[in-house]
Amino acid sequence: MKKIIQDIKMRTMVVLAVMATLMLTSCSMDQTPYSEVVPESYVKDAQSVNTLVMGCYNGLHNVMQYEWAMTELRSDNARMYGNNSTSNTTKLVEQLDQSTIGTEHEWVSDYWNSCYALIARVNSMLSHLDVVDNAALRNQYEAEGLFLRALMYFDIVRMWGPAFIVTQKTPSDVARYMQRSTVDETYALIEGDLERIVVNDMLPEVMDGANIGRVDMTAVKALLAKVYATHYHKGDAEYARARELCLEVLKGAKAGNPTSAADLVPYPDIFSINKEMNKEILFTVRYLSGNVGLGSPFGNMFAPINNAAIVIIGTSNNYNTPSDNLIVAYQNQGDIVRFNTNISQGYYNPTTGATVEVNYCKKYLTPVTTQFDGESDWPLLRVGDIALLFAELDNELNGPTETALNYLNMIRQRAGISTYTMDELSNSYDFREAVRLERRLELAFENQRWFDLQRWENTTTVINNYLATEAFYAGYSYQVKPIDEWQTMLPVPVSVFNINPQVAQNVGY
Repeated sequence: MKKIIQDIKMRTMVVLAVMATLMLTSCSMDQTPYSEVVPESYVKDAQSVNTLVMGCYNGLHNVMQYEWAMTELRSDNARMYGNNSTSNTTKLVEQLDQSTIGTEHEWVSDYWNSCYALIARVNSMLSHLDVVDNAALRNQYEAEGLFLRALMYFDIVRMWGPAFIVTQKTPSDVARYMQRSTVDETYALIEGDLERIVVNDMLPEVMDGANIGRVDMTAVKALLAKVYATHYHKGDAEYARARELCLEVLKGAKAGNPTSAADLVPYPDIFSINKEMNKEILFTVRYLSGNVGLGSPFGNMFAPINNAAIVIIGTSNNYNTPSDNLIVAYQNQGDIVRFNTNISQGYYNPTTGATVEVNYCKKYLTPVTTQFDGESDWPLLRVGDIALLFAELDNELNGPTETALNYLNMIRQRAGISTYTMDELSNSYDFREAVRLERRLELAFENQRWFDLQRWENTTTVINNYLATEAFYAGYSYQVKPIDEWQTMLPVPVSVFNINPQVAQNVGY
């Protein structure tokens, strides 16, 4: 499997590097080389700072490499392909699938390092903003950095809880003795960074032209809405503000103020490599095929094993295998459009004339000429997500409303399935359950399900029911155990304790 994760320990979080960038003439989000090493003397003007910003964006590739395993794989949407294997890699997948993760888990460590490496890139870029003379451009670069840093800390606080807060270059002798900040302190940083962007109007509402793909104000508002909805509860002013932010995003230029499914991008087109950066996309991790080191690995990672290059050329791992539980959820709704976009249950072998029956995630599977070099982008924020979040929040704050129902039904109309009437969802509980189901079906394999369960505070209930009823887990030579609440948090990697033995570990590890 292609490995693009840099081995960056906590004590070297302060290192940013950019290599081979003087030749760049485009700021396209999917055409900038990865960051490596840069001397301080390199950053002399706005162009060189822009290159650093591009290095920050490309750091998202490292983060995404294993985020599916920290989210979808641990949820009821996906599972590992085979059971009872003894290979080292299979054991890593198995531990995440069953939430029996240890402190030395390589993928958890890689994910941790990648999040903090991106934070370090951002902090280094922000330290060079004084060379940018144009105030609007300086604001843009700062806002892009603050957004990406907030995005990383939002992932970290939801995965690990208390975080190491680093907002500037930090000497290694200081980093060595740092302690984790509280969850509330971490959220204060996230919210402060995003609120600063909004209050000071640091970005255009929507990026266009050569800047398409970069963070804009719509993406900032969408992320801030999700942060508020996660951190706060009904009765908090910020929770109500999350609803208003969702409405601002939906009524903004990017979404086009949709009032029916006809105003939305057709579901399969959202993920089409021929229709990238469509109006559904608020922010996405961009990939570029063509053997330039920026291709997506997920087609190969998720394609069925031993498919003889029928499904995709090169290695294939069958990671992120769709669960029977999810498949049945689609079938119960007659949800053919989204099912066929997200999942395949087999492929035809022209040599044998037989159909090979195997479930696999095909959402990011596009033809490649070189393995691990796909074109598919990975959306992080999109209109369907925010429409359903608005419906959820509006119901929690105001009970079922016609406006909330309209947004819920828009998403179902786009999927080609039956819509609800107000009589069918006449109370908050029924409406809540309908929205939660819809979020699962709409956002499957986009790394949202685990975070939704955590936000709804029902992770252990849902996962334990899933582990007890999914036939796959009965096939193990041992009994798969239900999870406890402490297992919903990831362990702080042992490498951190090798640097600072006084760091507090999460409960249970």
